[in-house]
Amino acid sequence: MNKVDFIIVGQGMAGTLLAHELISANKKILIIDKKLPASSSRVAAGMINPVAMKRCSPVNSAEYYLQNAFKVYRNLELKLKAKFLYSKPILKLFANEDIQNIWKVKYSNEDMDKYIASFSAKNEFPFLENSYGGAIVEPSAHLDVSFFLELSRKFFAELNVLSDEIFSFDSFDQMNCIYKDTLAEKIIFCEGHRLQSNPFFNYLPMTPTKGEIMKIKIPSLNFFNKMISKGIYVIPIGNFEYVVGATYNREDLSDRVTKEGRTFLINKLNSILNVDYEVLSVSAGVRPNVKDRRPLVGVHPEFSKLFVFNGLGSRGVLVGPSLSQELTSCLISGLPIEDKIKGHNNISRFN
Repeated sequence: MNKVDFIIVGQGMAGTLLAHELISANKKILIIDKKLPASSSRVAAGMINPVAMKRCSPVNSAEYYLQNAFKVYRNLELKLKAKFLYSKPILKLFANEDIQNIWKVKYSNEDMDKYIASFSAKNEFPFLENSYGGAIVEPSAHLDVSFFLELSRKFFAELNVLSDEIFSFDSFDQMNCIYKDTLAEKIIFCEGHRLQSNPFFNYLPMTPTKGEIMKIKIPSLNFFNKMISKGIYVIPIGNFEYVVGATYNREDLSDRVTKEGRTFLINKLNSILNVDYEVLSVSAGVRPNVKDRRPLVGVHPEFSKLFVFNGLGSRGVLVGPSLSQELTSCLISGLPIEDKIKGHNNISRFN
């Protein structure tokens, strides 16, 4: 029988970040993942944003998450010998005078001056439809999620720690943590929205949401390097191309793109841009959203060898590196997970 320290089920953002941490700690792992359509990485914005835009307030523990995210991704770029993290400011456009006033007040607040680089009540960009101005948020960045995951998958395959298959619960002995012919100390489920089909963790209140995004080309706009936020996001990715997203649909959880999704994005985009653009492609995926919009990290209430790391949500690229380190610390040390994973992220809040 094969023996490993940890089995990781799923190679999305959560599983990938956790795998890198465990490998760096010289642990023997096995990743079980089958590349399937409708994964959330297909519609991930990849924005590292320290500000809650609606409230114009820092994300909880923003500085801690932000500093760690930059450090982790820069180190992974060196490890994988490629670039996938790009520092880019966010241009928050104000939709009305009320929102403008909220940001104006917060701009003078000491808690926000480290995140709002500038404020303007006027439109400073002639190619944008904007009557109420905006603010520049930084430090912030864009992670090319799909490229990062593909590079990581290749890296894991070269290490011979990746099994390209769908996890079979019929072949899993939860008492002894044995999967087929592999014995592990612990197993961590990182399956994204497919957690709903997991017999051990399907009690957790996940509300999967389908998202659609567009890739567009703006021939007249090549050197604009800001990520636009106004109901949707518009992210420059180079070569006159931009990613636009996203829709939210809780009814249709397929990977099919829809006419309604495309129309929604085009209407939103037309309310922001006043220059011509070309739609290059539309894609769809399903996000592993959680009812309270908090991550799902923790140990099963009955089976102590079973863990979950999921539901990172829209801030996954920001909080994922820190949470994966905290979880790794618990997995290796054997300390109670409550010592590292705070209550608002710990699944014990649902037990």
